[in-house]
Amino acid sequence: MKILILGSKGMLGSECMEVLSKEHEIIAPDKKELDIISWDKVIETLQEVSPNIILNCAGMTDVDACETEAFKLRKINVEGPRNLAQGAARFNCKIIHISSDYVFNGQKVLPQPYFEDDTQDPLSAYGKSKVESEVGIRENAPNYIIIRTGWLYGSHGNNFVKSILAAVMKKKKKILKAVNDQFGSPTWTHRLALQIKELIKHDGMGTYHATSEGHCSPAQCAEYVYSTLKVKVKLEPITLAEYPFVAKRPVNCILENRLLKKQGVNIMPAWKKDLKTFLDKNKKALIKEARSRKR
Repeated sequence: MKILILGSKGMLGSECMEVLSKEHEIIAPDKKELDIISWDKVIETLQEVSPNIILNCAGMTDVDACETEAFKLRKINVEGPRNLAQGAARFNCKIIHISSDYVFNGQKVLPQPYFEDDTQDPLSAYGKSKVESEVGIRENAPNYIIIRTGWLYGSHGNNFVKSILAAVMKKKKKILKAVNDQFGSPTWTHRLALQIKELIKHDGMGTYHATSEGHCSPAQCAEYVYSTLKVKVKLEPITLAEYPFVAKRPVNCILENRLLKKQGVNIMPAWKKDLKTFLDKNKKALIKEARSRKR
């Protein structure tokens, strides 16, 4: 099949390029070639390329920046996906759109997970934009997949696994403050790309949750990363409220892959298993990158 990937230079998009190109023809325009907020450009590109699938990995994901950049946020996270959905309907192709665990308020009693049909009630501007993006997909594209995920890490781009390594590499006193009262599932972008491949193979349809199995706090995740890489550090647990975030975050970010399991296509393993594989495979590169970062 011919797949048009938006956001192909990002953390997830890069992995999707690598995974899907082994079996499919990939078209991956950069932002200059196709800016999804331009309706005319979207239609022109779809007419020229004639893809079977549009995979939208593009988006504004800096949760704190989203609080103060409302115009940019709406253009990229709401109007862009809606343009793609309307284009997909016009040219009779499937659209796959990446959403977030931040569409929920996180107030569900721990460790109960969120299911695909739970009520959406976002706390942040970012979360609200993802809810609106989902609405734009459902209302405009008859053939769609929406994938909610969260706590992504991978080889490409910035992510929390790289950040927690960088946070201690240049410090003489190896002490790190880490949130211990928020819970989610660290999810490897490579694995998520493989899950997307599986959904394409089985012609999935609807809204799916796709995260690693099990859950942890950021502090527990950090402890596992340091232990696996044999980095000596003392963790100082703090609450989510104590961390200097601009945007409000949900406490419970645990998603249940119910629809994937119901359809027999869930390939997401335990979070520790994938994280260990990732760390073992990329140890030298991760430490080198962490040491070169300013913070």
